[in-house]
Amino acid sequence: MNKLHFLLSLLFGIAVFTSCEKEEPDKTALISGLWIQEILTEEGVEMPSQNLSLLIESNGVYRTYAKDAAAKEHFGAWTITDNTWLEITTDIWRVASNPLSQTPDNQWAKNHILTRFTILSVSDKRLEIRLKTYAGEQKYSTLFVEGDRPLITESNEEAIQREYKTLKTYIYTFRKS
Repeated sequence: MNKLHFLLSLLFGIAVFTSCEKEEPDKTALISGLWIQEILTEEGVEMPSQNLSLLIESNGVYRTYAKDAAAKEHFGAWTITDNTWLEITTDIWRVASNPLSQTPDNQWAKNHILTRFTILSVSDKRLEIRLKTYAGEQKYSTLFVEGDRPLITESNEEAIQREYKTLKTYIYTFRKS
């Protein structure tokens, strides 16, 4: 009988302990909606705003809208993994092999990849995500908005190549519209 009481007490203690643990909310449900970019930082330093709107649809599709007419808008797929990472499909532009011997249209090569952001926080009002990537990938690729890629010349090739070797941390902060 003592063993039964001990076992019941142990099970009761485990049930109480596990019920007291705070469950993390499902980020998939929180992340759907229209988000307006407030801040973008590079290594903790605020960068100029991209004037970006990010629509994350509950069906796994995202769309970006930029207020700047020169910036191209994008869409793709998204998912949340382990309630920790926001993974979105993006187009990454890289410098082609031997770009100075290429025609201007062939100096850049495009790849479609899955990009993983760490979700720092998400609520019904605010989304903060972090990305560690190379400065060139953030600057020239379609991480939400696509800027112009320069013509590669002898005077800028080394600087552009160096950007693709410089690892940086970016934090994107959005508010829900």
